[in-house]
Amino acid sequence: MVKPNQKISRIQAKRNVVFDAASEVFALYGYKRTTMQDIAQAVGFSRPALYLLFDNKETLFRELTDYRLNKALDATKTKLAEKEELKIRIIHALLIFESIFYEPVSKSPHGAELMDINQSLASDVMAKGFLNLVTSFAAELKTAEKNKKVSFKDTVLTPKSFFELLLTALIGIKKKAKNRADFRKQTELVAGIFLDSIAIKEKYI
Repeated sequence: MVKPNQKISRIQAKRNVVFDAASEVFALYGYKRTTMQDIAQAVGFSRPALYLLFDNKETLFRELTDYRLNKALDATKTKLAEKEELKIRIIHALLIFESIFYEPVSKSPHGAELMDINQSLASDVMAKGFLNLVTSFAAELKTAEKNKKVSFKDTVLTPKSFFELLLTALIGIKKKAKNRADFRKQTELVAGIFLDSIAIKEKYI
């Protein structure tokens, strides 16, 4: 007899398989052109079987956004917990988040459309995810401030507003970067400048 928690685990495993396949289908066709039949075929499900897991394409896309955000956040928090120097750890964590959440979409010819759909269909999911992201980074800066590694006394910013401003800057980089390598290089440069501005005589690299 299958226990309730085992059944839930199996269902979630199926949903995760759909999410991974759907990411590729949306990247290939864009949101508007993608159909539930396209996703079902990519997973190897029948269309009715797919509808047992998701009510419609909009619901699937919203939950896919949440899935990808959580996956990126988990990897980011793991990196932040490692024992590296603060500047290196934070920059690497930023790059890991972007490599999981943003870069796969950016490689798609429909990247702009998919990001727009994220903002319209899943704006609440995005807001919650990015608040979680900012909170995680801000906690690292609060600890660093307590340990006298950084200081906010000469700025009007708080750890939270500091990272909100940094993420806003990265959005601008996303729009102008020529390719993935250019984006990563500029991200490292800008994040480094931000972090150096609050550092207290610490040699990071």
